Amino acid sequence: MHPPPILPSAAAALLLVGCGGDPSGGQGPLASTAGRLEPTRVRTAPVERREMRRVLSTTSVVESERQVTILPRTSGVVTELRVEEGDAVEAGEVLAVLDQRDARAALEETRLALTEAEDNVARAALARREADAAAEGLRLAHEQAQRRHERNARAGLISDQELEQLAFDRDSALRQFETSKLSAERAALDERAAATAASRAQLACDRAEVTLSHTEISAPFTGVIARRDLRVGDNAGPATTAFVLTDLERLRAVFPRPQRELAVFAALGSAADGSGAAGGDARILARAEAIPGLEFPGVIERISPSIDSASGSFRVTARLLPHPDGTSLLPGMLLRLEIVLERRPDALVIPKRSLRREGDVTVVFSVRDGVARRVEVTPGFSEGDWVEVIPSESGALEVGQVVVEVGNRDLEDGAEVEATGASPPGGTEE
Repeated sequence: MHPPPILPSAAAALLLVGCGGDPSGGQGPLASTAGRLEPTRVRTAPVERREMRRVLSTTSVVESERQVTILPRTSGVVTELRVEEGDAVEAGEVLAVLDQRDARAALEETRLALTEAEDNVARAALARREADAAAEGLRLAHEQAQRRHERNARAGLISDQELEQLAFDRDSALRQFETSKLSAERAALDERAAATAASRAQLACDRAEVTLSHTEISAPFTGVIARRDLRVGDNAGPATTAFVLTDLERLRAVFPRPQRELAVFAALGSAADGSGAAGGDARILARAEAIPGLEFPGVIERISPSIDSASGSFRVTARLLPHPDGTSLLPGMLLRLEIVLERRPDALVIPKRSLRREGDVTVVFSVRDGVARRVEVTPGFSEGDWVEVIPSESGALEVGQVVVEVGNRDLEDGAEVEATGASPPGGTEE
């Protein structure tokens, strides 16, 4: 006998049983395992509190507040050089000397002329005293002759001829006295003329001394020789550049800023000198490529009160200070300036990469117990790789929590995550 034919439904049931299926329609263990979703692997970073600053950046060049090109004030051949580039000099120190022979000879000549003039003054003074003495003697002789005439005229004891002779002697004495007074006045004039000539000789001597001093090229202020252009034997003159002297103690940086920032910098300037609301918080930090790794402090010293019509900007002058370890900037160095406009010393910060934009909303995902939670935040100050965040709900983010830094692009609120990086509170890093 032939076996009965197997119906298609029965064959399907046998096939399911042979493959481990459940003929009752259940999913079984394999189907349950395939239905579970793997946690999303993310990298997290901790929420921190640190100082954040609002900073403007610009570039400038170090300048010296006092830097001058020194020119000789007279002409001559350079006979001596006393300093070199890089030497520190004091105010009034002689840097170089020109040929002084002609100037010294001229000075000696004026000194001799001054001596002669002073001698003439002395002689004129002596002549005046002699003239005064002679005039005084003649005055006394005149008075004596007058008294003799008057006495004899009253007594009437002499003849008329003798009385006339006494009158003649009286008048002669008067004329001699008047002449002596003129001589005395002339002697006084001669003395004053001699004194004037002596003053003129003194001025000529002083001028010769100044001319001699101009043969010595000296430093107008304390500083450092930045450049020397003279050599011994050069024929220098008032149009010849001799030295460049710079003051390394007072350095500055001058930079333009757009006119829309005028009010900001005006407030920054007043804060820098202690009169503004920010007190001493406002300052400048300068970095030089030539001195890597160091920040040099600075303050706003001057703000131009006018706007350049061509560029629409105003000038800001910042005074630069040495580094606390004593290192100083040098004129000509290129600077990167950071102008700190505002500070928040206790800001809540996270890495910038933790932010995700959703239209007009900014969100981050915090992680606790392996679950990501969506938190809306408002970004604040940004500096480097960090950004300040202000949660829309108080307490939504706290120091010690972790947020998703990498892997938040397609993350959903409540999604399970497998975090690497910082450990969540109460858990261990996976």
